[in-house]
Amino acid sequence: MTADIWEKTLRRWDLNFSKQKRKVALIADNCTAHCTVDGLKSIELVFLPPNSTCVLQPLDQCIIQNFKATYRKLLLQDMISAIGRKEQLQVSVLNAIFYIDQSWNLVSQKTIANCFRHAGFHSSPESEELLEDDDEDLPLTELAEKLRNRGYAIPDENLYTKIDEDLATNSEASIQDIVSNVLNSNAEGSDDEDDSECEKKSVSTSDALKAIDDLRCFFTNFEAADEHLKAIRDLEKVVLTTKKSRQSCISEYFK
Repeated sequence: MTADIWEKTLRRWDLNFSKQKRKVALIADNCTAHCTVDGLKSIELVFLPPNSTCVLQPLDQCIIQNFKATYRKLLLQDMISAIGRKEQLQVSVLNAIFYIDQSWNLVSQKTIANCFRHAGFHSSPESEELLEDDDEDLPLTELAEKLRNRGYAIPDENLYTKIDEDLATNSEASIQDIVSNVLNSNAEGSDDEDDSECEKKSVSTSDALKAIDDLRCFFTNFEAADEHLKAIRDLEKVVLTTKKSRQSCISEYFK
């Protein structure tokens, strides 16, 4: 997060809320990028008191922890699958983005609602806490133990979810500074290894259709597979009607 992104996002939201004739109080913490923005018509910024986010910010009431734990679970699941195939898991930047997207979508509405309640955002003190859905996947502890049994050094699961807790998540650098750093890196020839790794893996339409056919065979062996087979047919239609395009490099957007 940067101050530039923060301001542009607020102004975009403010325009949308103005069109909807809504008045919104946006509660923000004291991140250095969360600066005051003048001229907002529909948004009123309300900043939390200093050093109180651990108590008052819903994200700190296990939303972030739940997201991180889910991310780690997905990563460990893929590591175990790769070991089963006698391969070494290679995680590119694109793979990490997929993990992030899937992890956030797996954070349930009930988790978010409960975290808001813990932070004091509820209609009344008597409002009941929502129960969590049962997690059908293996918990992080069991996945970590599986890898330890295979000789991999996996830290304690609690430490594993907090391993990047001290990393900076915001910066006072402007968009221009970030773009300049990227362009300078490219000029020096320091291409990102993850990006090059991702570019090497080119999947043709025929390969994609073969993978879909394998999925179809897989689900055919299960009872009540009609719903899954329908989803596979829909996916097949998308593959057949999608034109393949070359993945753009980030530097192309700043020419």
